[in-house]
Amino acid sequence: MTKLTALTAYLAGQLRLPPGYRLGWDAELLELRRPDGSLVAVFNAWGAAPAEVVRAAEEDYRANGRSTA
Repeated sequence: MTKLTALTAYLAGQLRLPPGYRLGWDAELLELRRPDGSLVAVFNAWGAAPAEVVRAAEEDYRANGRSTA
């Protein structure tokens, strides 16, 4: 059984991030970025859980005066 990581979920279109947020990655790192391209957080590309990345994005989104509701 293959573990669903944030990267595989994102590539499959199954990771729901706030508007404009996106992921960048290389062999080892997964970078969560805001719509303006600034860095929010860095995760292990093959070990980060989808919920962990979504939570970081939503917390950042709310902290910048926006609501995900």
